[in-house]
Amino acid sequence: RRAADGRFEGGMQDLVRAALVSPKFLFRIELDSRPRETTPQTLDDFQLASRLSYFLWSTQPDEALLDLASKGQLGTQLDEQVQRMLRDPRSIALVQNFGMQWLQLQRLATFQPDATLFPAFDEGLRRAMLRETELFLGEIVRDDRSLLELVDADFTYVNRPLARHYGLESEAFPGDADGGDRRRNRRRSGEFVRVTLPDRKRGGLLTQASILTATSNPTRTSPVKRGKWVLEQILGTPPPPAPPNVPELDSQKELSGTLRQRMEQHRANPSCANCHRQMDALGFAFENFDAIGRLRDRDADGAIDPSGTLPDGRSFQGPADLRLILRDKKDLVTRNLAEKLLTYSLGRGLEYYDERALRKILAEVADSEYRFSSLVLSIVHSDPFRMRRGLGAAAASAVAPDVERPK
Repeated sequence: RRAADGRFEGGMQDLVRAALVSPKFLFRIELDSRPRETTPQTLDDFQLASRLSYFLWSTQPDEALLDLASKGQLGTQLDEQVQRMLRDPRSIALVQNFGMQWLQLQRLATFQPDATLFPAFDEGLRRAMLRETELFLGEIVRDDRSLLELVDADFTYVNRPLARHYGLESEAFPGDADGGDRRRNRRRSGEFVRVTLPDRKRGGLLTQASILTATSNPTRTSPVKRGKWVLEQILGTPPPPAPPNVPELDSQKELSGTLRQRMEQHRANPSCANCHRQMDALGFAFENFDAIGRLRDRDADGAIDPSGTLPDGRSFQGPADLRLILRDKKDLVTRNLAEKLLTYSLGRGLEYYDERALRKILAEVADSEYRFSSLVLSIVHSDPFRMRRGLGAAAASAVAPDVERPK
């Protein structure tokens, strides 16, 4: 370019442009020293260090990983390195990048409940909801707690606004009675503390305000959205797609009664019954929480009935009972999380040939009492994580053709 127009700046612009669109800049490329091999190949230690670091920390390997890789010792010290990395503060990247995707909490960032109906909701409360979930997941990762506590746990994290929202001020801030030191109260307003939940009304992810709000409508709760979320994000058993041209519940003026009664009438339509039979019972279990996650016993329609019966015949009287039922479905809960975390670690969707590795991961997690670290360790030891398929001669020719030799 400089030779063409005599401008050094133009040449540099082309150079930077070429670098920015290069696949080697846009992607983490694992260069292949044997591109024509058709058999699976084990990653070298530097490639393994990179996969591991981007999986758990979302950044490049640190000196400890690179030092082991340079000595060819990372593979033999993988367990120790995984445990070190999970305890490291940088593991918060796994919570922020994987956890928030898995839980589909992006919607909360833009969700705006009706200000007239929910005047207590503001930006501070929105941030507190997200932070609670982040701190809760962080403890599961950092302290190597059971995966089943994601469904049912006896602790959470709150700051003063969220504690007030939950009715937990006396448990979270027992020394701060009304009329105390105002300066101290202001200082601690945004401070999060770990609190043991005093009863079974809340527990685990499903009753956190972030989830309950993100699965609501601006003016009311949505048992359908909440039930669908549990099926998809917790159990990994998504309902069949809704038939086309089904009107929204609120637009069906012929329906009458409470929200539950209107949904029962809506479900009488055979084309709607199949989907709603799975979702509605799960969603109604959380009707004691309003559209921004506050506890309630009544709504505008009257007393709330959170009981229900699942398609497998198991009945519950409210969210506490349902959480125990879901915790008993440990195989579904664990498989769903394993699928999503393995997908995240590989950067690709799972295929039929990953099933064998997935079954092995699940067996190892069950043998380790469902500890979070056992899931991560089983993933990083799995063939999909430690190996890659050979490109084969045809694919290799397309990707890296031979350089033409002078005749």
